Amino acid sequence: MLWLLGDDRDDWPGWPEQMGATHPPVCLPCAALSVRLCPYLRGGGHVAVRVKEPRPGGVLGALYKPGPAGPLPVGRTLLPWNDELMPWVLASQMAMELHGCTFVDLEAELAAAGVAVPALRPR
Repeated sequence: MLWLLGDDRDDWPGWPEQMGATHPPVCLPCAALSVRLCPYLRGGGHVAVRVKEPRPGGVLGALYKPGPAGPLPVGRTLLPWNDELMPWVLASQMAMELHGCTFVDLEAELAAAGVAVPALRPR
């Protein structure tokens, strides 16, 4: 499966292996459109990654804590399924844990697949 990710290779050695991704995988034609139309990706600083084994890994959502009159909001968080705080999260997105990650040249893959797309890089 193909994922488009912000280029955060400096986050840890082996990134993005075991990363929690909240965005879904994309097909090649949609990847081409995404890097042209999505403001986050269009600015550059993204990578294309083939993932051999994505697994459901947790959730992204609003974290709460106990309060005197009921739960109090703490902020957004990304938690694995087995985290002790999971009962205090109102989930908004599932996170996939990425395993077997390989960086790919998106433009080369598009050309090899015969996907005709105008320039991928902003001018």
